[in-house]
Amino acid sequence: MKTFSVSVIVVSLLACASSAYAAKPIFFSFGGETIAKIADFPDTPEFQNQEGHYVDAGMRYKQISIFFIPVWNYDQEWCGYISDKMYLDLSKEKLDELATAAHISLPSEFQVSFWDKIGGKLLLGALLIAYFLYLKTQPKDVKAS
Repeated sequence: MKTFSVSVIVVSLLACASSAYAAKPIFFSFGGETIAKIADFPDTPEFQNQEGHYVDAGMRYKQISIFFIPVWNYDQEWCGYISDKMYLDLSKEKLDELATAAHISLPSEFQVSFWDKIGGKLLLGALLIAYFLYLKTQPKDVKAS
């Protein structure tokens, strides 16, 4: 029982802790946005925005993670990919037009990377199993009367 109460305290403290720079919770991240490049357009003036950034086809989606391990992905939308932190709001139709001009075909469905789709769930499950096995192997406290 003592191990359980210590575990609850540690989890509670981690859930409330925050980074000094980002001021976001460490334990859970709900709705963190991820931007992934789908297709690489040529780096020519036709595929450059007004600020001078080259635009590629991308997808942005929200992600729930625990200790930076992705557990769930949702709200996928097509976008113009500039970098991991920057994108343009472009529709699938506009991206298809750009892809046709670049002689590239875009996939009809976006596939999330293996790590984001399955790898995070496998690692989280393995960590939970290892934790419970560790708890099971700990000696029980015997109270003397």
